[in-house]
Amino acid sequence: MPPPPPPQANGGKVTPNLAMDAEATRMLNLTVLQRLDPAVEDILITAAHVTLYDFNIDLNQWSRKDVEGSLFVVKRNSQPRFQFIVMNRRNTGKHIAICTDFLACCFGR
Repeated sequence: MPPPPPPQANGGKVTPNLAMDAEATRMLNLTVLQRLDPAVEDILITAAHVTLYDFNIDLNQWSRKDVEGSLFVVKRNSQPRFQFIVMNRRNTGKHIAICTDFLACCFGR
């Protein structure tokens, strides 16, 4: 059996296959999300790091919640069809926001 081909070099530096790494990361994330919720069928949007805040109308101020981590907007094969999921790094619980109305999710209406 012949040895594997050498990595592509660019001026003596190894050029990583970023497209393959991105797809591998996406598939790993999808697998983890499907363990938490088997109805998840696709990841639509991701953000590496988010922090959730509450707005107190009476005090007119923001307060930080105990939720921060990677954000995933997912498509599901059952109702609700779309969700925001934050893989919470601050504690073991995940945070899920059901998104039936995009404006309601974003602006609390």
